[in-house]
This record gives sequence, C-alpha cells and structure tokens, in this order.
Amino acid sequence: MFGIDKLLNKIFNKQKDEKLEDLEIKENYIHGLIFYNSYFDYVAKALPKGSFCFLVGGWVRDRIINRPIGENIDIDFIITADPLQVVNNLKKFIKGDIFQFEKEKKVATFLFKENNYNYRFDFSYLDISDILSNPDIDFYQKEESILERLIKDLLERDFTINAIAVNFDDTSSLSASTTVLIDPSNGFKDLQDGIIRPISIENIIKDPVRILRGYRLALELDFTIDKEFEKFVKNNPNLIEKSPKERIRDELLKIISNENSKDTLNKLLENKILKKVISENLKDLKLYESLEENLKKNLNL
Repeated sequence: MFGIDKLLNKIFNKQKDEKLEDLEIKENYIHGLIFYNSYFDYVAKALPKGSFCFLVGGWVRDRIINRPIGENIDIDFIITADPLQVVNNLKKFIKGDIFQFEKEKKVATFLFKENNYNYRFDFSYLDISDILSNPDIDFYQKEESILERLIKDLLERDFTINAIAVNFDDTSSLSASTTVLIDPSNGFKDLQDGIIRPISIENIIKDPVRILRGYRLALELDFTIDKEFEKFVKNNPNLIEKSPKERIRDELLKIISNENSKDTLNKLLENKILKKVISENLKDLKLYESLEENLKKNLNL
C-alpha cells in the first residue's frame, strides 16, 4: 500500500496533539499471517482494483491473543469500495447469502457455511471519494487523508480492543508480511493488560447497549472492566432504558449462555442495569421466558 509506518507515526503525533493527549501511542508490528483466513484469497479477488481494505474488530482482537476459533466465524472489513458490489463479486466464488443494511454507514453482509463452520463477513464502507477527487492535494496527501479518516472511524467504535485495524493486503497468503497495527486508542496495550476500556464515554452514550457488550466481552475473554467505565455505569443505570429491546435481549442471552456468567450477572445486578432491562418492556419479545428462567437460575432468585 503505502509507507504506512512513517505515515502512521506522523498521524499519531497529530492525533495526540488534537484528541489523545493522555495517551502515549506506540507503533506495534505483527506478522500479517496470523490474521489470515483461506477465504481471504476470494475477498482479494472480489475487491475492485484501486480500493483499500482493512481488517478490524473481533477477528483482529482474537487473533492477536490467539483465542481459539469456534464454529461461528465473524470477520469485519472496512473497505473504500461499494460494499454491495464487493459481496456480489464474492458470490461468484463462494455460495452464500447477501444482506445489506445501513447504520451510520453502508454495510453489506455475506453469510456462508463450510461443514460445521458458519461464516459472517461484514463489509462497512469508508467513504474517501472526496479525498480521491480533490485536485488540490497530491498523492501523498491523499494517502495521509485516507489514514486519518480510517483512524476517525476507529475512534468512533466501542472499546479499545475492538478498534485495532490491519491492512488487508498484508494478510493474504502470497503477500503476507509484517504489518503495523493501526491502533489509535492503544487497544493492543489493553489486550496485553486484559482490560475492557471504552474509547470514550461519549461513544457509550451514543449507543448504551455497549454497556452490556462490555460486560459480555469481559466475561468471554476473562478480562477486567476498566474502573472508570464501571464507575460510569453505576452512576448512569438509566442510560440503557431507551436502547432497542432486541439488542438488549441478544446481549443478555449471550451472557447467560456462558456457564460462568453468575459473577457478571451479579455485577449487572449491583449496578442496577438488570433492573432497568429486565422489565415488562421485554415481555413481548420471543425468548423472554427463557431469559427470565436463566437469570433466576444463575442468580438463585
């Protein structure tokens, strides 16, 4: 791609001045092959020429800590091409189903199966059209602007450990090489220390279901909740009430399905989060009775 290490160092220094004054951002290098999946060869063929692609999220996090790969494999991509075009191209090589939806940005999902494995590839759109079409900046300025926009995307995510990206080109089977972790919020350090830390409290306020997700991640990874985050949760139990009921239910079901969930549920009970989400508002949802039964069993209610 580009001279990403020097470019990132320049951008990170700028980010420290503007947004991340309290962080000492370090460049961390890792070999791209640890992120490789055999289906990436097809993804490479599906990407339009000249587009950029980055791996991000849980797949990057789990490969860094060498977490066992289960039967459900979810991989998130950030791409500068139309996501729907990419998944349609991918369908030429893999038999699967396509879904498209919009959150804050365009996202296209490709679902397929291989034996007992269920794959989900999510492609989210990073719009750089204004950068590429700007006649007033040269090639190197465009590269810098693209990385700055990627970093902005990462800083809008939930937790530091989920906001690490790597260049997709460095992970393919033929051209895999040592790559730099694009990690503006020091998620790599939090992975090493075993801490679930929000990128910012503002990001939690924008999407309060992230509170439950944080506790679920701590349970699944056997990590510790950041003290400031836990303090915020205790002081703001009402925040989650207006969140979509379906998403609340899904996060809770993932928590109670874990055989070690008792301590996590007790923490949520102490923080008054359970009281806010387990209410009449959930009774119209499928699986409510199962959810209620499991909670009683786990908490000895």
